[in-house]
Amino acid sequence: MKQYRLFFNSTNLQKITYLAFFFLVSLTAFSQNGSIRGKVFDATNNEPLIGASVILTGTSTGSITDFDGNYALQNLKPGTYSLTVTYISYNTQTKTNIKVQAGATTELDIAMESADISLDEVVVVARANRESENILLLEQRNALLATQAVGAKEMSRKGISDAEGAVATVSGVSKQEGVKNVFVRGLGDRYNATYLNGFPIPSEDPEYKNIALDFFSTDVIRNIGVNKVFNSSLAGDVGGAVINIMSKELVGYEALSFDASAGANLDAFQTDYLKQTGSNYFGFANKSKPTGDEFSFKNKLDPSVVFPLNHGFGVSGGKQFKIGDSANPLMFYVVLSHSKSFSITDEIVRNSTTIGTIYQDQKGTKFSNNTNQLALANVQYGFNSHRLTYNFMMVHANNEWIGEYRGRNSERHQDDPEEYMGFLRRQQTNDNLLLTNQIMSDWQLNEQMMLNVGFSHNNVRGSEPDRRENYLTRDTDNSYFLTGSNRQKRFYSMLKENDFNAKANLNYKLTDKFDNTNSNIQVGYIGRYVDDSFEAQEFNFTAVSGNYDLNNLKLDEIYNLTNQQAGRFIQTEGDVNAYWVKKFIHSLYGEVNYQLLRNLSINAGLKADIFDMNIKHQVQHVAPGEEPFSKFYFLPSLNMKYDLNSKNSLRLGLSKTYTLPQSKEISPYQYVNITFVSQGNPHLKPSDNYNADLKWDFYLSPSELISVTGFYKHIVNPIARVDHGNSAGLLTYDNISDFATAAGAELEIRKNIFNFVTGSSERINRLSFGLNASYIYTNLTVNYTGNDGKPKSRVTQLEGAAPIIANFDISHNYTSGAKNFINSLVFSYFSNRVHTISSLGGFNDIIEEGVPTLAFVSSAKINNHLTLKLRANNILNPAFKLTRESADGTQNVVLNEFTKGMNISFGITYDL
Repeated sequence: MKQYRLFFNSTNLQKITYLAFFFLVSLTAFSQNGSIRGKVFDATNNEPLIGASVILTGTSTGSITDFDGNYALQNLKPGTYSLTVTYISYNTQTKTNIKVQAGATTELDIAMESADISLDEVVVVARANRESENILLLEQRNALLATQAVGAKEMSRKGISDAEGAVATVSGVSKQEGVKNVFVRGLGDRYNATYLNGFPIPSEDPEYKNIALDFFSTDVIRNIGVNKVFNSSLAGDVGGAVINIMSKELVGYEALSFDASAGANLDAFQTDYLKQTGSNYFGFANKSKPTGDEFSFKNKLDPSVVFPLNHGFGVSGGKQFKIGDSANPLMFYVVLSHSKSFSITDEIVRNSTTIGTIYQDQKGTKFSNNTNQLALANVQYGFNSHRLTYNFMMVHANNEWIGEYRGRNSERHQDDPEEYMGFLRRQQTNDNLLLTNQIMSDWQLNEQMMLNVGFSHNNVRGSEPDRRENYLTRDTDNSYFLTGSNRQKRFYSMLKENDFNAKANLNYKLTDKFDNTNSNIQVGYIGRYVDDSFEAQEFNFTAVSGNYDLNNLKLDEIYNLTNQQAGRFIQTEGDVNAYWVKKFIHSLYGEVNYQLLRNLSINAGLKADIFDMNIKHQVQHVAPGEEPFSKFYFLPSLNMKYDLNSKNSLRLGLSKTYTLPQSKEISPYQYVNITFVSQGNPHLKPSDNYNADLKWDFYLSPSELISVTGFYKHIVNPIARVDHGNSAGLLTYDNISDFATAAGAELEIRKNIFNFVTGSSERINRLSFGLNASYIYTNLTVNYTGNDGKPKSRVTQLEGAAPIIANFDISHNYTSGAKNFINSLVFSYFSNRVHTISSLGGFNDIIEEGVPTLAFVSSAKINNHLTLKLRANNILNPAFKLTRESADGTQNVVLNEFTKGMNISFGITYDL
């Protein structure tokens, strides 16, 4: 399918429409052959079937249905033909006596009846269609382990733009504002693992274990699997979920599309939008820093004013070829995209001492803009029942922000000993680049043995070039002067990581008395070697004398080479802070999948993990040192599936896993933010996780489901970020308790409210809804020293664990012939949850207050060529708040409060 998308240009759209029309007329007039085309759909609910195979019976000539279920067989000689149509979980259809005439197109729609199948069929066929909601639900139905997945079609219907948004729609998963990535059943970044096509990928940020999920836009995502139940072939260093992003590949025989988009954050349009200098249009930042003490910075201190128009464009396409006499399939698929977005927030920032004295109380405006590029290449070659696959991915993300804050800060503005009033401008850029190369191979050794071997290399460059901080203190005449005591700073950091992965799996099919093709024994090896280096350096400047008007502040006229040479300020180059990490993980595992009874199957496995990590550090506030860390684990797992009948299944999962401290959590390096400083703890111990899950699934139809899950986790030596409550706002990492408990229940419903069909799927009127809701109970006892110096304890929740999480969507789909209208309303909510655990007696934990969000997505397909799209996100524009209450309940301080603004985008799609 060739697809062209144009936005906001009706003249170009009209020209292309005319050109396409004349091209098709000319092609038809001079062609001596004919064609067959139509749609393949589900006979029960009229859903289009993506990736169905339509073959001329007795030949190798055929087509694969596209995202709308359409197929086309072109350049056919006049005559009579038969078609064979196959699709996973559906009975094969054969259509005979189909007449093709010269220069004419024969229209033939095909309704498919559902049938029960084995999981083995899914593995063979589903490579081409795992973007659809129905096929992912089918895989969930047939899998022995309890799994969940979000496909490209569902993301499009809900207006989801990246992997983070997609994962947050899964039951038991929530996103914490100000913290990268998601929380799964109350367990945050360190308890989860992120994979790309089955290989681990590292973080671009030294603060985190997992790469930011918003790195991955929906342009490159086929589907995302969220595995909250574990077996021996999955990661051992996990407690919440393994999140596996599957990149796109070719659907059908050829594809080509161009797209462009535009939109706006409504709040960003209502003021002069500030953008820092130092990055070009594509977001590549100038990372050069001065050498020595000469002021030779390339980037300015004064920001510029820009027009904040969100926009993006891209191209994707691929083709399949037949190679040699055996017609071995060779296919490739590529994606290239670029996008920019702008947002603005007005926020409140506060902090207080243990006795309740507020020492920071500021209001500010934060201008944020993101620039991203994606490049994806997928090449597959099949021969003699073997398959070779190569994946390349480049992800570049530049996240910039400028924050301007005014108000009281007694830690920063001691030049004003009475009121401590002042101004801060902070400009920060995070310029990150990920390059991934993957090679995978499937070798069918004989009828019973399959060998899977794969290798991957990830290269990460995570830089924070030229962070700029300038503090000014208010004078008695309400003018401002530059604050002393090292409050004029520029900062550079760079994370470099090379990550090598290898895996091999040997699958030997077993014969059971039920002739189940899924019974097997698997043995395998997983190896990983990680080499990290991190460096950071700070430049400080003495304050230049004089008083300044904030409304006409020109910092570049103050800090420059001329003034330095005139002796008006001194530049000091700080020592380089650095740490280096080398990490080895070797895993050996074995597992058996077996059909014990006709309706009972098991997966039992054992895994041995050998972990070895060494961290060397050289930071200013402690002596250079080295932190070796080694562990050995035996990890058993047991999963069982019991089919009550053809529509109802029970699944039980039991496993042991572990959670290792991350290198940043062990290194004594300090990271400075606006309201806090974080520092590692070399005495951290790993956590042991004991997991239990019980799930009931009721499959009402191929697209309808009711599911209920109960889970329990016992975590020994849980790790958490804690607040020590000093005036520097120091946060560190501790084994916060001897053990923690996480338990809860999850509900998922997908249901059609009504589904009216008239004619042979010519007219469809369907209203459907989806709901997932979670109740999560977490409990741990925190030991601390009270204000009286005596040891005390209190009960709290796990960091990031929202007791209530809910996601709801309702969609209306109306189809009449070539016309199709889809409107979706998407709602989500999480209740109050712990943001940071306090180890103090004077204050309770920092709480993130619950937030509802609402989005509207509309798509109108006017005819076979033209589609209009409208998307509105964050319609309610709720306030995000962090609060902290004193232990006696007399004070509740709002530490941070802001709104994000509503985003609106509009687009036009034109398909040939």
